[in-house]
Amino acid sequence: MKKTYFSLTGFIILISINYILSNYTEQDITENLNNIDFYKIIKQSLQPQLVFLLIIFFSRENIKAPIFSMFMFGYIIIELILRYFNGKEIIEYNYAIGMALGIILVFVIESLKEKFIIKGKQIKNDN
Repeated sequence: MKKTYFSLTGFIILISINYILSNYTEQDITENLNNIDFYKIIKQSLQPQLVFLLIIFFSRENIKAPIFSMFMFGYIIIELILRYFNGKEIIEYNYAIGMALGIILVFVIESLKEKFIIKGKQIKNDN
């Protein structure tokens, strides 16, 4: 399977899951700020995966998951700091847990990419 087909297929699947989950997550932040919501965590975990698949799709060279995860951890820390100092003194746990889970799942996507793309190229070269 080619790199573009792999990332485009994964992107479409994750967008459809995100759309389905948007029906179950309500944006009532005032009441449920410190409650752990499973659907919000799953929805937040899709964001790093979608960004990773878009970067794979549009890049000419392969990006590695550790480099991407360091970039995303920096992004998460900066966003949490800006949220904290912008009037939201309480950190939303669903966002932090979901983004950390999404970064872990990026490593799963990287291993699947290596399994399907790189091993597929090796099989074609052996023939």
